[in-house]
Amino acid sequence: MKKQALKGACFFVVCIEREMSIKELIKRPSILAEVINSPTELENVGVSSELRSELAQRLEFLETEASKSRAAFIQSQDAENFNQNRELWGIPNFSEELVEIDDFKDGFLWRFRAHSTSWGDNQYADEWFYTSLEARSVIRYEFWDCDEGPEKADVVFTGTYKAILQQLLADHVHEVLISPVFSTDELNEYIDNFSEDEEDYLLEDVIEDYISRNPNYSVQ
Repeated sequence: MKKQALKGACFFVVCIEREMSIKELIKRPSILAEVINSPTELENVGVSSELRSELAQRLEFLETEASKSRAAFIQSQDAENFNQNRELWGIPNFSEELVEIDDFKDGFLWRFRAHSTSWGDNQYADEWFYTSLEARSVIRYEFWDCDEGPEKADVVFTGTYKAILQQLLADHVHEVLISPVFSTDELNEYIDNFSEDEEDYLLEDVIEDYISRNPNYSVQ
């Protein structure tokens, strides 16, 4: 009995330590924050090889391990480089492969695969997607579940990062409101036009749970 209790306690400690690690990792700033002139630059990297090359050069100029390895990843999307340095770049190593190298093209995230609660790190991955600069280059959003059989993508959205978040918000996914892509004016307009009957959610709860976590939110 004592051995079983000790084993259970050790497992609990390991889980708590890992949970704290993921919480810290999703708040780690992207290495890209040090080199981009505007987040909108990241919306164009998928169609501009010149911009990708320029960002790689800016990263190399910083001459840090994180910046040089990310520059190399942009120039040649190498799996070993990605696995070894992703956390240095601000890309958490989520359990169950929620964000992997196949979600990148030419060194930038092009697809985000959201997952149901059947995946342990789904909420952490969602929060990272809503708040990280890395996500600004995304042009495809997929929602995966396995509740009724093999895992499958039930929902697919395409478009710019902000357009994808707006589509999710239209589907009543209020958590997207933590994203700094929504300005102070947009948050205030959303609050002014909020209908508790249509949303089936209390406005004060939306503000407390999500909008208040947006760095652009200010109490009027």
